[in-house]
Amino acid sequence: MKMTTFQIGVMVVFIGLAVFGVIMFASVSGLNGGGGVGKVVIWGTVSSDTMEKTITTLRNQDKTTYQDVQYVQKDGQTYANDLVNAMANGTGPDLFIVAQDQVTIFSDKISTIPYSAISQQTFVDSYIDEAQMFLTPQGPLALPFTVDPLIMYWNRDIFSTAAIAKPPQYWNDFLDMAPLLTVLDASSNIKRSAVAMGEYQNIGHAKEILTTLMLQAGDPIVTRDTATGKPVPTLGKVRQSTTEDPATSALQFYTEFANPSKTTYSWNRALTTSQDAFVAGDLAVYFGLASDYPTIASRNPNLNFGVSVVPQIKGGALRLTYGGMMALAVPRTSPNPRGAVTVALSLSSQAGVTAVVTHSGLPPVRRDVAVDSSSNAIQTILTQSALIARSWLDPNPSATNPLFQDMIESVVSGKASPGQAIFASEQSLETLLHTNSMQTQ
Repeated sequence: MKMTTFQIGVMVVFIGLAVFGVIMFASVSGLNGGGGVGKVVIWGTVSSDTMEKTITTLRNQDKTTYQDVQYVQKDGQTYANDLVNAMANGTGPDLFIVAQDQVTIFSDKISTIPYSAISQQTFVDSYIDEAQMFLTPQGPLALPFTVDPLIMYWNRDIFSTAAIAKPPQYWNDFLDMAPLLTVLDASSNIKRSAVAMGEYQNIGHAKEILTTLMLQAGDPIVTRDTATGKPVPTLGKVRQSTTEDPATSALQFYTEFANPSKTTYSWNRALTTSQDAFVAGDLAVYFGLASDYPTIASRNPNLNFGVSVVPQIKGGALRLTYGGMMALAVPRTSPNPRGAVTVALSLSSQAGVTAVVTHSGLPPVRRDVAVDSSSNAIQTILTQSALIARSWLDPNPSATNPLFQDMIESVVSGKASPGQAIFASEQSLETLLHTNSMQTQ
């Protein structure tokens, strides 16, 4: 039969894909076979000090794998553009560290690690639940390396002065605690704040706090379509037994702390940044990442503070907190994909994660890595928080950061109700995801 031009074109495409698949399979197969790993250059935004110490520790254990492994720290502000440009002109790394909120951006530039290298069951059993956001039907897009969960920092002296023995366990506890912890002057100016919530610009990790509230309430924000596998927004579309959707309830709760007419009023945009206020002893509760701990402790050695797991929704079905995760990905343009996969598997192994935990102070991203907390109470909280860490399929942080800011500020300013703000954000998210989908086709 005579083939049409269209049929010939389709055949060429399938042949091309088959050849690419054979090449990639050959690149990553036989990972434990003979031959050296070769030179592997890693790019990332993790500090050089942490990475060099981690690599040195592992090199002492395995000279063959780490003989020619090099790490290059990149500027976080330009990292994404640097990577894209380097991949385009053939000067990119063999392996790169990607944050969980960058996976969608780089998904079409990453070589999926096949399940022949690490089975799906091994992956699920080895890493905390948040890591499953990297899984695809063909294999993981990246291998988890570090996790930085959102935790609650609380000022012991302020709580003791207010005759409150323990930090809040549930979000509703703030409704009673806020009036006791916040101090206003005669003109209703905030002199001491219960909690930094309600605004965006001067609250560190505002997006992560609101994300935590939404995820706990049951709205995943963005999920994958079961039929197509493409990201689709769920923001404001999840319905439960209540008349209000979980995202709207979360936004309303968050913004009430910036409403002067509420008894919970404890924050406004005229105040200093939330971390500065906490370090100065003028803020009772600060929500920050685990990685904030050394900075806070060094900025004010006399600050009497403790850490706890982020409050949960009382009676809620989901116990979780936000987690910033870093993972190891192999770019499609990697000069040494076989070596890159070998090093990624090693860095994300029990020994690799143990080394990075030792040198970073972060909790383990693996379930089988034990941390000695006998002489460091914070490690227990960090490990507990890491185990319940979650995130969402953020299509592009540079676009969704202002989206969250507009969502919050439109409610605080009175321009929109929480429901209206959620609806507008969902529409913007829908457009952003559609645009990303068109660009990757």
